[in-house]
Amino acid sequence: MEGQISIQSKKFIARTERGELWLLAGQPDSARILRIVEPRFCDLDFRQSVRNLRERRYPRTLPIVDEGWIEDRYYIEYVADSPYEPLEAHFRRLHWRLRLSVIRQICEVLPQWNNCPTRPLGLNGQNIIMMKTAGRWLPWLLAAPPLKFASPCDLFGCDPGVLAALAPEIIRGVAFDERAQDSYALGHLALRALGCHQLSPSLTDEERIEAQARASSVNSEIKASDTEEFLRKEDALKQLMQAALHYTQPKPVARPMGADSLKEACVKAFDSTDPLRLATDMARRGQEQEALRRLEWGFHHFGENVDGHLMAANICEKIEDFPKAIDHLDRAILLLTVRLTGANNFEADASATLDQLYQHRFDLRWILYENLPPLAPGSADPEGDFLLRDLEMFKELAANSLEKNRPYLQAAEIYRRRQDLVMAANELFQAAELEPADFTALFLYGECLKDLGRQEDVVQVVQEAHRRLERMVTNEIMKEREAVGWRQRFDMLLDS
Repeated sequence: MEGQISIQSKKFIARTERGELWLLAGQPDSARILRIVEPRFCDLDFRQSVRNLRERRYPRTLPIVDEGWIEDRYYIEYVADSPYEPLEAHFRRLHWRLRLSVIRQICEVLPQWNNCPTRPLGLNGQNIIMMKTAGRWLPWLLAAPPLKFASPCDLFGCDPGVLAALAPEIIRGVAFDERAQDSYALGHLALRALGCHQLSPSLTDEERIEAQARASSVNSEIKASDTEEFLRKEDALKQLMQAALHYTQPKPVARPMGADSLKEACVKAFDSTDPLRLATDMARRGQEQEALRRLEWGFHHFGENVDGHLMAANICEKIEDFPKAIDHLDRAILLLTVRLTGANNFEADASATLDQLYQHRFDLRWILYENLPPLAPGSADPEGDFLLRDLEMFKELAANSLEKNRPYLQAAEIYRRRQDLVMAANELFQAAELEPADFTALFLYGECLKDLGRQEDVVQVVQEAHRRLERMVTNEIMKEREAVGWRQRFDMLLDS
């Protein structure tokens, strides 16, 4: 393949230690990545190490499919069979808390990478790529033999992020423990995940190299990170920062040799900054507005979820902010509906929860509706329209319930408010038919007929009421004293 590859028209990806990464066109379902290395670092041992990597496929490392020379520079060609991006680019589009999940993944895959014959591994934001498989992003290593630097000057012009991941002893030329170098790089990745920024880009190469030799090229103060100010007192976050600093100690012997402690710190920091957990703590202290702010922060950065919106709705209802409570219930209903639509199997529990949410939202809307000022004749009633749509659904859901006529009664109330007595009478008639023992429904029906001037129909309603009452007394379902009270009330409908 020598002389057949030209990078002039290809896409530049990133700079590495002493070289570059380029993207070449590949098959529709794959991509070819070229690592270009300056020739002075590609001695016989380096090239033989590349061949050893190419001959055997190592777990979670991108396969090397070719290597050779492009003009006067050496190349290593990898192939990616799924969408990918360098870790550094992946980090740029993620909130710092989501980056912690990536660090946890790297800690978990590190034992597999340790099987590679080349050490140190070169753990930095360009040598690790994130590849998307079955909808999930996972870290993969662009394995390559380490470069042998004759002096710190060899690192002039190096990518700042890559340089910051190199252990200080490499800069000083006294490196002796490859595992310690990997530990340093891992700790640096954790600092980068937290958003700890490198020193000013205006530094000269000499100043940058000198700072890295002292392990001070990254501002490792938590107040200089991407973490939100309201989280910086969280113990788990402080512990994670301490763990990362432990891994980036200037002295190699002071660094942990495994990834377990860093992984544990990432998991704890991730869990302790969960928006639901934070909001629950705030709500328990009676700080409802702060709890809502934590939930909104979570929705903004990590996406919406049913539990979060339900919690927000409960808090808003508690502080009697019913419009916002309804908004959160609307979002929960939408999310749950989407989930049910995409479910392979019918989720009975989720469906029952959805019905409960519809009812809860309706109840809150009903509270607001009852407190609205009277409607002017012929004016629009959007809230009433919304409630009527829900009531049509509730009529079906309540068909076998103990209060199966309740939706009809509420619909009638809406029509009465609109002064649409005909529709109100229709709803009340249905309510009285569904529940023969509901004399309130029957009385309201008679009252509505009276307002319509349908006196003959009112007489029939009163007669029907007497018939039902007599039967209930006979069957000992109602006491005579209670029946007398109802008879008197219905007879009043006959008064002109």
